Amino acid sequence: MATKTDTSAQRLSQSPWPVTFLSGIFLASAFIPPGPYKGLPPFVHRFGFASIFAGAGYVLSTGDSRNGSGVSTAWSLIYLFLNARKSLAAPRHPIAVGLTLATIGSASLYGSEYFFLSNDEEDSLSADV
Repeated sequence: MATKTDTSAQRLSQSPWPVTFLSGIFLASAFIPPGPYKGLPPFVHRFGFASIFAGAGYVLSTGDSRNGSGVSTAWSLIYLFLNARKSLAAPRHPIAVGLTLATIGSASLYGSEYFFLSNDEEDSLSADV
């Protein structure tokens, strides 16, 4: 998992805590009614993405940083594709903007692990066993 040559960003991107925290933010926001708030995603999006991010946290907690970071990156980008424009359009709601910024952070953190920091040699060696 973490070696002496790992950076703090790589250790954080292999940790389940950031995506689990993101899941908690989405779950907490699911109890806010979307009606009067412009830009707030529908309940199904907030509850669904909370579940998906919790699943990504579980995958990361089992030590599978390659797949966990891939799941987190992919679903973060899907959320941004579906909701980023509405959440940043005026009038902005602080919760919608917070969800978008937290998701951008997750996509950046786990995307850097998936695309740049992961060691593909270790993955191919473990597949040969």
